[in-house]
Amino acid sequence: MKNFALLFVLVAFGFSSSAKAGFLLEPYLGIHVNSTYVNNDCSSNCDGSLSGTALGGRAGFQQLGFMFGVSGKRATFEVEDSTQGDLTTTTLGLFVGYDFPIMLRVWGEYLLTGTGVYTDDASNTQLNAGSGTTLGIGYKAFPFVSLNLEIGSINFNELTSDTVSSQSMNTDFSTYLLSVSIPLSL
Repeated sequence: MKNFALLFVLVAFGFSSSAKAGFLLEPYLGIHVNSTYVNNDCSSNCDGSLSGTALGGRAGFQQLGFMFGVSGKRATFEVEDSTQGDLTTTTLGLFVGYDFPIMLRVWGEYLLTGTGVYTDDASNTQLNAGSGTTLGIGYKAFPFVSLNLEIGSINFNELTSDTVSSQSMNTDFSTYLLSVSIPLSL
């Protein structure tokens, strides 16, 4: 009986350890609120506000609460300034974070690359060479649903448009994203 109990404990421990490790797949959908941009190269009317939606996901590995991997996001913004245009950005980055046992999650993300397309009545403009960081916190309201807040910063430093072939620029975006995600550990 003693050997049976020991065998039971070892088998239960083996299954419980492997259940905490696995691939992480986390799609999300969100809305940008109170987001802004600043064009550091201009002399007047250099800033504006942004609002819009985002669709993205994170994929990686999670073990004992620690998580890391790659992330991608496609965001569509309405730019509220003198020209009233639309901006669509695509970013790719690396993330690392921790999933606490008390339904709280935190992560940081480093954006490796980003592109954007700005369209208004006058022209189409391509933004390139984006980089930045994002900090996020999530609350698991249900086992497979997380309510998240992400605070991000991204900088675009190259511009190509219909009239200009390529030039340097310095535009900073500060974003606040409220999102709902489904973190799945497979």
